[in-house]
Amino acid sequence: MNKPAHVMGGLTAGIAAAKYIVPTVSHNGFVDGIVGIGAVLFGAVLGSLLPDIDHRQSYIGRKLKIASFIISKTLGHRSVVHTPLIIFAFSELLFFFSNELTGQVQVMSKFLVIGLSAGMWSHLILDLMTKRGIPLLYPFTKKSFRIANFKGGGIGDTIATTGCTILIILMILDLKIPF
Repeated sequence: MNKPAHVMGGLTAGIAAAKYIVPTVSHNGFVDGIVGIGAVLFGAVLGSLLPDIDHRQSYIGRKLKIASFIISKTLGHRSVVHTPLIIFAFSELLFFFSNELTGQVQVMSKFLVIGLSAGMWSHLILDLMTKRGIPLLYPFTKKSFRIANFKGGGIGDTIATTGCTILIILMILDLKIPF
């Protein structure tokens, strides 16, 4: 998938996280409403691009050149940073560190981490729909898995973006998803 599809997927995951997960997170009441939702959405969009740090020509790879170069050269594209185990571990590590903070900073960092995690998971789901797939069971096997066979930048991106748009509308209007 390309950047617009990943951003749309991240935005969709961020809205879902803000709507369904954030209300279950205990916080001190100082950070709520638009600020908290903004932190989740910012994190989700950033997280939707973050796994492509292992590709030096990706949007995030061009912004974080040194990190992208090191990860690309040592790990390659769609390897470790495109695996559920690493995304889970990274999210847990960030959430652990956010719990060490206090007050409003802690709440904002929790919301940001929730968004980052949701965005990274959306990235993996979208990349599961590409020809290359992702190493779903890494480190047990490096075999790539996929659930569709779309080429990046093609009809798959259009389907993903359209599907995300529909899901966002349904969530905003609080309509029931028909599946």
